[in-house]
Amino acid sequence: MRLSASGAVGWIRVGVGLLFAVAPKMFVDRFVEDESSGTLILFARTIGVRDLALGLGTLAAERSGNPADLQRWVRAGLVSDTLDFVGGLASSRLIGRRGVATATATVVPVIALDVLGLRQLAVATAEDGS
Repeated sequence: MRLSASGAVGWIRVGVGLLFAVAPKMFVDRFVEDESSGTLILFARTIGVRDLALGLGTLAAERSGNPADLQRWVRAGLVSDTLDFVGGLASSRLIGRRGVATATATVVPVIALDVLGLRQLAVATAEDGS
């Protein structure tokens, strides 16, 4: 069985979500020059939990074989990723150009996979309906 774009995004979310939820300090320390605060580590952990939930939901929906359910989960992820992208751009004064580049570069490929996954679902749904 071939891995779909939606499945790939689901697995990426689960992996990143687990890493951020379990070891947030490892990521925070990589991008923060000062000593990382407990608040920042908690924030990174909540991002991990969010991505883990979205990833598990996406994988469960893909496994269920219900295209409408999978489409809802992929759309929820796309909204989340798009808001992360916009938030990164809006924070340019706080995090500088390097921070914006890092924040947006990490989410753009996932947005592309979200869009590809939705297109694949639309094609599959259209083919099933014909």
